[in-house]
Amino acid sequence: MLFHLFGRHLRSLLSLGLVFSALCFMARPASSQKSTTPEINPSRALEDSLHAMAMQIIEIQDDPGRLEQNALFQYALEQALRKDSTLANPFTSVRTVSFLEDPRGRFRIITWYVPLLNGSYRYFGYIQTPATKKHASRLFELDDQTASLTQASSQSLGRDEWYGAWYYELIHQRHRRKDYYTLLGWKGDNPASRKRVIEPFRLTDDGPVFGAQVFESGDRKPFRIIFEYSARVSMTLNYDPEFPQAKRKKIPMIVFDRLEPTHETFRGSFQYYVPEVNVLDGFRFDDGRWIFVPDVDARVTIDPALVPLNPPQNP
Repeated sequence: MLFHLFGRHLRSLLSLGLVFSALCFMARPASSQKSTTPEINPSRALEDSLHAMAMQIIEIQDDPGRLEQNALFQYALEQALRKDSTLANPFTSVRTVSFLEDPRGRFRIITWYVPLLNGSYRYFGYIQTPATKKHASRLFELDDQTASLTQASSQSLGRDEWYGAWYYELIHQRHRRKDYYTLLGWKGDNPASRKRVIEPFRLTDDGPVFGAQVFESGDRKPFRIIFEYSARVSMTLNYDPEFPQAKRKKIPMIVFDRLEPTHETFRGSFQYYVPEVNVLDGFRFDDGRWIFVPDVDARVTIDPALVPLNPPQNP
């Protein structure tokens, strides 16, 4: 037992040491990095070390150990992000972490999760803005408060009350000189059910704000759309910037499975909800709003690149 704990901590410390070695190497002047030894790519070394630390989280078979390893990983990642003040490093090798960049280069969103042994999840994240001539780079940590949010769909939320999720797509729309951002997210909630989230997002001078009443779906005016369904099935939630319409017109559309209970007696018990076969609905973007569209005529599938690494059996 003691040998196992020592080995686990030793690997973590070695990975952490490699991270800081890479950061120190990257901070040295270019002239001092010349050597007769084979050239080392410090950015790649940094990413590989971070990826190794992230993978060690899920290898540990107890919750305290996973959260302890995640704390080490989060510290190392934060230092790496602070060094990358221009958002130049895409961190593509850190596969368990989602990095989504604003196409206009104004910010990026970083999210990841830690699966716990009871089937629940903890979510972690940052919002980072690049350094400019007028402002230094800013880094906002996101604090997952899912457990304390009893009415998650009916309020806007700040970074200290985040409805945690693993975001896999950032949608950008521009209307009347105003930018509109929408996030699509996956949320392993509990052993019985999973969730998908459509999350409006904006970045203010005081930090990130999640949620906005930009959805039109009957009398409902939610701040975010939350789908909950059985953990035994998978759900489609995708974005198509050029969804085909009549007369060859194409519009931005979020397309998703319609969810129904396996039996009417289970209505309201979301662990029994599954997608209807070949029945899809959507939200089309129009005049700064997401308008609900029933019975969308499309056949979409989940892009494997958008599925979390090491997700539960049915995301």
